[in-house]
Amino acid sequence: MPVWGEILTPEQLDSLSKHTYDTSKGTGIAAGARLFADNCSGCHGQFGEGGPNPARANDVIPPISTAEYLKTRDDATLRSITAQGQPNLGMSSFGAAYGGPLSDEQISAIVAFIRGWEANPPVELPPEISSNPTPANPPVLNGPQVFSATCARCHGANGEGGIGPAFNKQAFQGRYDDQELFDIINNGHEATAMIAWGEILTNDQIQQLVKYIRSIKSVQDGTAAVTSTPAASIPTMTPGAISFSADVLPIFQDKCQVCHSKSTKLGGWNSSTYEAVMTSGDNSPVIITGDTANNILVQRILGKLGNQMPPSGKLSDQEIQIILDWITSGALDN
Repeated sequence: MPVWGEILTPEQLDSLSKHTYDTSKGTGIAAGARLFADNCSGCHGQFGEGGPNPARANDVIPPISTAEYLKTRDDATLRSITAQGQPNLGMSSFGAAYGGPLSDEQISAIVAFIRGWEANPPVELPPEISSNPTPANPPVLNGPQVFSATCARCHGANGEGGIGPAFNKQAFQGRYDDQELFDIINNGHEATAMIAWGEILTNDQIQQLVKYIRSIKSVQDGTAAVTSTPAASIPTMTPGAISFSADVLPIFQDKCQVCHSKSTKLGGWNSSTYEAVMTSGDNSPVIITGDTANNILVQRILGKLGNQMPPSGKLSDQEIQIILDWITSGALDN
């Protein structure tokens, strides 16, 4: 350990001391990175690259990590946006003073992390996205997809509750009829972080959302069992009948490779080839052959580990079943 006072300036020593102190307290850029990953990356992307807006059909969340974006917004503006949200764009409040889950100190840590991108933007959008930021025919999210993308953050991935009330309790299910649930979602709830989703979602989406909430069963241990498409309606393939190249890879190409390709490789995982699928990942193996219970991939697509994947909306029941059957049958390269 050298005598750093002979090397660094007093200002540098003060800055280093502050950074060390902030890190020890769980604040600062290091904490901001963790808080961003837990609270923001589901909509804004791991590197602030943006993407399809899960709360609004035909809309794209622009990148927030470009030098151009950050040069035009000071820290006070970023703190205000994070704390108060932007309800008209589908962003709920995150500040505790506005009914959100984060303290002022935590919001400042997120802003410090975001500000660090200004000098060295982490990603550059591909030319085709930069020139055409809005997809030609973006999907309109259905009830379960809206729940996964927007409601689960406060009410739990399985309706078990969190910042908002639990939906898997009989007390909640019996408290409101369908029209009352529709009105709460449509108009919001004063003095809470619940915004008026009627300004963002269509009436049909809210009706689907009410139907989905009703499908969350009340159980004694507080764990929700969600009924969606009946199992009998999902085609179950016999072992060996599923082809990775014909059945599984197209799902990865369509839903995963925007973040998990050879070039992006978020989380260290590359979903573009069989070998990469089976061997890559920061916590590899992502897939354990023949075992669906302990697979990182399965836990992520079911929303049981971290943020729901993909963040743009849960895979369909049929797509999930294809992946499960492929793994159960040996995860073959065929």
